[in-house]
Amino acid sequence: ETRSKPFRIEAAKLNKRIIDSITRIDTSAKIISMGDLNDDPTSDSLKKILKTKGKPKNLKEGDLFNPMERLFKKGVGSLAYRDKWNLFDQLFFTSSLISKNKEHYTFWKAAVFTPTYLLDPSGKYKGYPLRTYAGGSYIGGHSDHFPVYLYLIKASPSPSEGGE
Repeated sequence: ETRSKPFRIEAAKLNKRIIDSITRIDTSAKIISMGDLNDDPTSDSLKKILKTKGKPKNLKEGDLFNPMERLFKKGVGSLAYRDKWNLFDQLFFTSSLISKNKEHYTFWKAAVFTPTYLLDPSGKYKGYPLRTYAGGSYIGGHSDHFPVYLYLIKASPSPSEGGE
């Protein structure tokens, strides 16, 4: 972790530069950044470099919201290592995706996808993600991480606005 931290910090800086370059042109740009960052939502790359916020009520224009932070603080993870859950799979986005106005796409919720067919059913790693390979042997699972997802919602147009 210590050896790779500078690389994760540099990746966060690049991500921040790209987001900032877009929002300088359009302050209301709706930007979603996501991926396996090899860092938890409370790690330096997210909190100090990207300056993500974990609560939507604290957002100002230009802030980045990370709904995974709340999940992580509740003990939710997308992968486990030595009986410790991490939430390396991140989804964070610009504050313009948080709105009470449902005429435009807005964030509703995020989660970690853990249906039973993705869980290791038995043994030492019961309840962990069911891996494709373990110890060099094919075991037929999907991944060592659970997928993450988010919902964006938008109100349907009323019949008078051209909807059905």
